[in-house]
Parts: sequence; structure tokens; C-alpha cells
Amino acid sequence: NMCEVLSSVEFWKFSAPLFGAVIAWFVNEWRKLASEQYQRKEESYKELIQCLKGFYEGAPNSSELKIEFLNKLNRCWLYCPDDVIKKGYAFLDTVNGTNPSTDEIKKEAMGEFIVAIRKDLLSRKLVKVKDTNLKADDFKHLKV
Repeated sequence: NMCEVLSSVEFWKFSAPLFGAVIAWFVNEWRKLASEQYQRKEESYKELIQCLKGFYEGAPNSSELKIEFLNKLNRCWLYCPDDVIKKGYAFLDTVNGTNPSTDEIKKEAMGEFIVAIRKDLLSRKLVKVKDTNLKADDFKHLKV
């Protein structure tokens, strides 16, 4: 049965590198996906933060920046964690809500929104379906 042992060794001699290559390919694809999602999020977050200028008193183009902020916050539903979306809406409630908020409350809500963005970027985690608790009625159709 030396032939069986030799053919088993031959099988693994050629199969092991093949299995290793397949595993390396899957790991590489996962890393590529994570990198692409991170870059999308980073670019969107930069644009969101830039649009926050529209909420400062006397800011030029404030209404356009506010509309752009709303559009970008809506896009966050595609790939951002729940906390970022909720904190974004909480910030908007302070500036557009029916109850007038003090500048301190607005500043705190904006800070919490920025911290949620920072935590998401530093985690470098892929957002998965199982990670969300948002429902359809959590989506808000807001106007500036």
C-alpha cells in the first residue's frame, strides 16, 4: 500500500497550494471590499462635515449646504451604522425641530454626530444587515 501513501502525498502536494490560493483570494476580496466601503464612507463623511457649515448663522450658501447635508445623510442609509444615522437625525432635530434648541444643545448634538462618525471610521468595520435595527419608519423625509 505504498502506492496509496505516495498517491495521497502527491494529491496533497498539488492540492494544498491550490487550497491556499483559494483562501488567499477570498481574503483578498474581503479586504478589497472593506477598503472600498471605507473609502466611500470616508469621502461621504468628509462631505457631510463640510456641509455642516450651512448650519452656522450667516454662512454663505447655507440653504444649498443644508439640502446637500440632507441628501448625504439619506445616503448614509446605504452603508453607515445606525448610530451615525440616529445622531445625524438628532442633530437635525436641534436645528429644525419644532422645539427651539439652545446653541449649547445644537453644539452638543453636532459633537455627538461627529464622534459617531469618528468611531465608525476608526473601527473600519463592514456594516452588515444583522448589525442594523433601523426600520422603514426610521427614515425621515425632512425639508430644510
